[in-house]
Amino acid sequence: MNFLSHYYFERYNRNPELVVGCVLPDLIKNADKDVNVLPHKYEDRFDGNPKLREIYRGWGRHVEADRYFHNAPFFYTHTHELKQLLSPVVAGTPIRPSFLSHIALELLLDHLLLRHQSVHESDFYACLAAVDRDAVGRFLLLCDVPETTFFFTYFNSFLRAQYVGSYRQFDQITQAVISICRRLWDVRLTDDQTERMTATLTHYAALLDADFHTIFDDIEMHLA
Repeated sequence: MNFLSHYYFERYNRNPELVVGCVLPDLIKNADKDVNVLPHKYEDRFDGNPKLREIYRGWGRHVEADRYFHNAPFFYTHTHELKQLLSPVVAGTPIRPSFLSHIALELLLDHLLLRHQSVHESDFYACLAAVDRDAVGRFLLLCDVPETTFFFTYFNSFLRAQYVGSYRQFDQITQAVISICRRLWDVRLTDDQTERMTATLTHYAALLDADFHTIFDDIEMHLA
């Protein structure tokens, strides 16, 4: 699941440490894909500090939400259908259609949350901006991350850009999908491919609109 989908489960929570924790695995992955953080190995190190415990609790909820999502029939059904639709668009490129369909589904879910006003990006970013940065830095250090500059450099950029609101527009979703693919493959899509991808995503969002909320309801009950 992507940033806003994880935030959906904490949308009524005003604890910024928990909110940051619920997206921290993806923030770290985006900051440096080679940094592997395993907080469960150091759980006892967070005892006695409420903010560290909330970050850890948010991290755990992120892991549980992803695990449930990636094993749900909803995920298998829609990634398969998207793969069938998107494969012809990227034929002849290094992009793996199974990866593409996975990322596309997650960004479309963020789009639908925004479209239905189930979450608002301003609330999300306000929670992130209010976090105790010293607590986040200490959390990472206690997880044996040797230095945190790489993370806060990315985090500052993420807060400045505030790009998740752009997922209201399908052409921006396409650009985000292509950008993510470029982290793995040296790929340049033609204008025609880009337009076809946008048209496919626009069409599929309309199909998802009828029942996308069911996966959020299922995960929310699982996390409760």
